[in-house]
Amino acid sequence: MPTATRKTDPRPSMPPRGKRPGFKVGRNNLPYWYAKQVSRIVPADFPDHLRPLPLDATEDEIAQLCQDHTAELREFLAKKPAEPQLTRTRYDGTMTSACRIYREHPLSDFRDVKFTTQKFYVTCLRRIEATVGQRLIRNLTKADFKHWYKEWRKGEISIDADGKQTIGAERIDHAHDTISMVRTVIYFMASIGNEQCERVAKRVEKVKFEKGGAREGELTYQHVSSFIRTALELGNKGVIPRDRAHTMSIGVAAQFELMLRQMDIIGEWAPIGATRKLPAGIITLDVPASAPTEQWAGFFTWENIAGWRWRMKTSKSKYRAAQDFDLTRFSLLLPLLEAVPLHERTGAIIKGERGLPIRARSYYNWFKDIAEPAGIPAEVWNMDARAGGATEAEEAGATVQMIKGALTHTKESTTLRYIRRRSEKITGAVADLRSAKRASENDGGTA
Repeated sequence: MPTATRKTDPRPSMPPRGKRPGFKVGRNNLPYWYAKQVSRIVPADFPDHLRPLPLDATEDEIAQLCQDHTAELREFLAKKPAEPQLTRTRYDGTMTSACRIYREHPLSDFRDVKFTTQKFYVTCLRRIEATVGQRLIRNLTKADFKHWYKEWRKGEISIDADGKQTIGAERIDHAHDTISMVRTVIYFMASIGNEQCERVAKRVEKVKFEKGGAREGELTYQHVSSFIRTALELGNKGVIPRDRAHTMSIGVAAQFELMLRQMDIIGEWAPIGATRKLPAGIITLDVPASAPTEQWAGFFTWENIAGWRWRMKTSKSKYRAAQDFDLTRFSLLLPLLEAVPLHERTGAIIKGERGLPIRARSYYNWFKDIAEPAGIPAEVWNMDARAGGATEAEEAGATVQMIKGALTHTKESTTLRYIRRRSEKITGAVADLRSAKRASENDGGTA
């Protein structure tokens, strides 16, 4: 039984319109021969894709002209060497084909991001394909983008056992992330010369969509101290494995003291060949032993901190900034590192199951297991250690420029989002200055 042809299958040519292949009547009711009525693939260097036909020509003359132009095009295509196919998917005008080309194309930045970021991108791309994948890009307008954003923003609908329907909270970040991915796909297709996407990119380049508010959580020095103390107590009592208690204490202390991203501390597991070029320090995990399938890449290894000096480049995907840490200057972190026996100081510092580098899911779960008895609020995450360190530095007198360098940010505006309670301090300082001015004026008036 023959298989059905998918809508996305390539069809390089269209059936001729009777005796007048390529015949087309324009909006001005004038007759034309149009190359793309004959072939979907018309090289850019083929002369005159759209050729006007004489107004006073007879039907037979128009038919002959159309056949001549068509023969010229087919001869041109036959002589032209085939262009290499860079992707498995051929563009057919739909959002689905554009999404897949973005994932497959060798020039796409999809190949350059971290594996965890790739997984996030894939989630957004699949959502786009499932909801608006069959839409033709050439027909898209600003109104379409705004409508899609509103639909993706709606809260999820749940139905309880009694059949009562409940609508959840609006998913602003969910909608913003998805519409941003639509734009990314359109802009990429435009960058490789797709004219339809170029036109749509210009239509929507100035359209703005609301984004969810920045996180306000902060893992403070008091939180980190309590976390370390609680972890070590739980380990000594046998509530959790002692090695887990110690490795989590080092991880959270390092995030807070060094103000680094989680990935800089725990590294990244990924299928072999699935991510961008990985840095030095790769450990290969054999699963099964005869066929290695995963690899870990990380910076925070015992070999890299010889003499308690750590020189590394951050995990930021596009701008990997160099950092140089003298670990003897960090009072929370150094004692924890020194407590590790010499024979265990090899490979990744933050280890998980089976003594291998820890995985992100385990790190998240183990943090929660210790954070709750340590009295850390549920809304505060381990990733908030970076903001906590930045806030402590600002309160200690460090300038925004110094903190910006420590966080390896390229923009000061990004750094300011990490410094908590700054607006409260500014408004308080302004209020104090105004009160002092009033007091001086009143004293002068009394005198």
